[in-house]
Amino acid sequence: MVFLQPLALLLLGAALVPPLLHLFQRRRPPDVVFPAMRYLRQTEREAKRTIRLRHLLLLLLRVAAVALVALAAGRPVVPARVGAGHEPTALALILDHSLSSGAVSRGVRTFDDLAARAGETLRAAQPSDALWLIGADGVARRGSQEALLAVVTAARPEAVRLDLSAAVATAARLVRASGYARGEIHVLSDIQLSAFGPPDSAAAGLPVLVYHPPADPPPNRAVVSARASPATWLVGSGTVAAEIGGAPEPADARVAVTVSMGGRPGARSLVAARDVALLSVTAPAIGWATGDVSLEPDELRADDRRPFAVRVVPPATVSWDPGEAGPFLAAALGALERAGEVHPGTALAVRLGPMAAEPGGAAVVFPPRDPVGLGTANRALAAAGVPWRFGPRVEREDTLAAPRLPEINGARVERRYRLESSSGVEARGVLARAGGDPWLVRSGRTVVVGSRLAPDETSLPLASGFVPFVGLLVNRLARGDEGILEAAPGETVPLPDNVTALTLGDGTVRRVEGARAIAAPAAPGVYFLLAAGDTAGALVVAPDPRESDLRRAAASDIAGRFPGAKVTIAASPQAYAAERFRGSGRSELTGWLLAAALLVLVAEALVAAGTLERSA
Repeated sequence: MVFLQPLALLLLGAALVPPLLHLFQRRRPPDVVFPAMRYLRQTEREAKRTIRLRHLLLLLLRVAAVALVALAAGRPVVPARVGAGHEPTALALILDHSLSSGAVSRGVRTFDDLAARAGETLRAAQPSDALWLIGADGVARRGSQEALLAVVTAARPEAVRLDLSAAVATAARLVRASGYARGEIHVLSDIQLSAFGPPDSAAAGLPVLVYHPPADPPPNRAVVSARASPATWLVGSGTVAAEIGGAPEPADARVAVTVSMGGRPGARSLVAARDVALLSVTAPAIGWATGDVSLEPDELRADDRRPFAVRVVPPATVSWDPGEAGPFLAAALGALERAGEVHPGTALAVRLGPMAAEPGGAAVVFPPRDPVGLGTANRALAAAGVPWRFGPRVEREDTLAAPRLPEINGARVERRYRLESSSGVEARGVLARAGGDPWLVRSGRTVVVGSRLAPDETSLPLASGFVPFVGLLVNRLARGDEGILEAAPGETVPLPDNVTALTLGDGTVRRVEGARAIAAPAAPGVYFLLAAGDTAGALVVAPDPRESDLRRAAASDIAGRFPGAKVTIAASPQAYAAERFRGSGRSELTGWLLAAALLVLVAEALVAAGTLERSA
């Protein structure tokens, strides 16, 4: 037997009240010598014996009434068929072992509590039940009681995010397709508010039992973002922007943030919670470098450290024709030269103009000033093996769409040449579009721009981001740098066109040649993208920032996320144990106990009335 409200059993102490009252009411009447009435002594003794028995019966009835009411308040639940188990049930058990389940509350890790409940439920299952276990990866595993218990025992909190709404929808489909007359969905989770999606009626009509640990979630701080700014550093020093988030904090809260590179601690700063820290770091040697931003450990340590990657390069050597470049591009290159970010020269230079690069160099190709030279430019692109050509001229205002290039995203284009692939099929490597057509593309170390960088063709030269955009062209894009991609563990990542492999954490190489997208590795860290054996970019895998917000969803909100489902919230192990398999052969005795208490009170009233008449 299990009690849903075990604290109500303290009311059993009230059963001591009737005996105490009877004891206090006991008194010995004074002896009166009345010789004429001595013959009544025998009759008196018999009457006292009867009244004493009635008083004892009243005492037992009153104690029983109080005890029955106290037991009913405890809401006991027992199997409906004594000595038998529940009826065959299709059970889909959702076990949350996402990153947030690693939080510690009152000395107990959330996942340990959830795993204990999952183990109890699986042990209570019967061979005739159909069992599925759905983890944080969303994969449904069907197996026997012993097999799924082994999975639960081996499970650990992982740096992934669990979508509870999607998991419940998957569980509902499995239960409905099982062919069983009875089915249940159990959700064992810390019920983060951020883990629920929009309302989904997939589980309508099914029992959904949601268990969460009774302890409140702890306060939490996390590094939710860490990026080198800019993504490519020149030799010298750079800046890392780190955003601090997590659970809500007081406005005056401060947190210590530390940045390190190559295992060596660097800058340290105190910043406000939910703020961005800008940390200066001395750039290491030329090449790709990794580092991390960390906080002091708290009750959820998995989000206190976040990796980042950066490429350190010498300033690009750039050559250009002032007549073809135009005054605005020339002024931008001059500003970059004065800042030490580019050097004029020809050896292995980044060449700017309507012609392709020299052998061994890189090029940023834009249309010639005179349309007569368009054929020469296209022949130079073909000779260099670039699959793009300048097509018909387009004169209309379009907006640039460049999700990976915030420097130009949203800028206007008034005149351009439509960029077309030589094979007739659009090639990969499109970096920006105008009016749906490719406007900025890359093939190897050649970048092709659909417009001249002049105010009469595009608004870019008049924008504040023009000089950084030119620096991006010559220092990163034309050098074949794919930049830095970011993803959560298991998230699908679109791959740049020339990436052929991915380095893994153990130093091995995973071939991805020809793949347009891959699933990010499960372990957080920095993975390098390889193109023809050279490092062309980096993939930074870090936890989803939503996992750091430990705020729970309200019970009313949870029920609203699964319209039509029979949602029950259990906030204690006892309540959860009483509710599982309840629809498959378990019943609550509260009503029966209250009915029994009522009958006892009626009997007590009848006995009390007879006692009063007898006493009179």
